[in-house]
Amino acid sequence: MLVIDWNDFIGGDSRPTFPAPLAITIGVFDGLHLGHRSLIRRILDEPGCLATAVTFRQNPLKSIRPNGFAGDIFPLERKLSLMEELGVGLVVLIDFSREFGMMNGRDFIELLLVRHKVKLIALGADFRCGHGLDVGAEGIREFALAKGVETWIAPPVMDGGRPISSSRIRQALASGHVDEAERLLGGSGKPKPADERGDS
Repeated sequence: MLVIDWNDFIGGDSRPTFPAPLAITIGVFDGLHLGHRSLIRRILDEPGCLATAVTFRQNPLKSIRPNGFAGDIFPLERKLSLMEELGVGLVVLIDFSREFGMMNGRDFIELLLVRHKVKLIALGADFRCGHGLDVGAEGIREFALAKGVETWIAPPVMDGGRPISSSRIRQALASGHVDEAERLLGGSGKPKPADERGDS
């Protein structure tokens, strides 16, 4: 699995070239729970494409709301290891910064689509990006369609009648329900208890 920085991915003449079009999914992917895995399965299933995950070196909440950030479910090294185990071929890591946080969502998606040949974007139904979270999955679908790129919006993955999410996993860990968190993570490994995650 190739891991590159966002700035290298979008760089000018020095940006890398890839042997196939990209099938991309985008997200924080903290913990790589069963919902995340449905996105990864979709990009892996796109024929003739390089399965690509665009994610963050550190959770943006650590910068945006440091006092309310409960810590990562898994460290970056574990997240990358799981992505490789699942078959992801390329990971693009974003270093979240004030400058990056000021970019609107349309500009972010356009950078993804114009710098390399992209065939598919796979997103969660609640995905939003850009300054002030100004664009959501449906808006991205319309914009990408105009560029000739398909967007697949994943239905929520449910457990016990409730959607699986990183927030739900954090709540389970905070309540001491480690078994529930492990179930929602789909066997990704043992998450850190709430009192050990801190500012990791």
